[in-house]
Amino acid sequence: MKILVALDGKSYSRGIVKEVARLSEGTLADVVFLGIQDSKTKVSQSLQMLLHEYQQDLYSYFRPDELPYADFSLEKWQKIASGDWKVSAAGMKEFTLRIRSGSVAKAVVAVAGEMECDLVILGCDLKCGCEWDGEINVPLRIAEDAPCSVLVIKQSGNTQEIVSILDQSEVHQEAMEMINQLVTLHSAGLKIIGVQEKNEDKNDMLEQRMVELLKYYNDRAVSAWVKVIDSAMVTDYVTESSRKAIIALWMGGKQSLLKRLFSHSMVDKLLSTSSSSVFILR
Repeated sequence: MKILVALDGKSYSRGIVKEVARLSEGTLADVVFLGIQDSKTKVSQSLQMLLHEYQQDLYSYFRPDELPYADFSLEKWQKIASGDWKVSAAGMKEFTLRIRSGSVAKAVVAVAGEMECDLVILGCDLKCGCEWDGEINVPLRIAEDAPCSVLVIKQSGNTQEIVSILDQSEVHQEAMEMINQLVTLHSAGLKIIGVQEKNEDKNDMLEQRMVELLKYYNDRAVSAWVKVIDSAMVTDYVTESSRKAIIALWMGGKQSLLKRLFSHSMVDKLLSTSSSSVFILR
């Protein structure tokens, strides 16, 4: 697994490093820390040091004999292209610091695709919705356009429940493991909510998906509670649940029912008004 973490110097970025460390430990993932700057001609020294500081913070959450990543030499930054730099250290797993110029959303989506990441993680400021450095729509654009799953971590209290909403879309192993890691990380309960349509054949497929998920989590000693709801109820159910739980939306595939139900405005509302983190699974 490869995790891309978008970071800046704000408190919402500093607040997610511990959770990223715990996720990377649980999944034994390669990790990329990405910073965004305006200039295309010269790499920001302050941004280099900021990313290195975050990297050292993440390393500190591991016991020295269990750290899967190697130390860095900041003198080995490489220019990949105009406005694009990186430095990597390969231990048992790879850790990369990368700086890219341009708009935040476009840069994050582009790097996630280029590096074939499985998960993008970012924080957001809750003072005025879900902002990134004063821009409200950055997390939304990343959640909509990223080629992989996206976890928007908010500054909230301990999460006691993960509510996983799924339709008939294919359920990928990586996404199942990500949910498992969130449950473990937060010592949270897991609710699996299936969304049914009028088409009986598709509902049979949904039932099969839920059985597969139950078996997967039971095999890993994760107790899951399951429920099936009608598609007309799903937006109200998600809105109510988001007040106290991390919402995980399985939105993979061109025929995804959840993609049709959760329009641009609905995902935006979920990001900007809920006090809990939002997980878009692909």
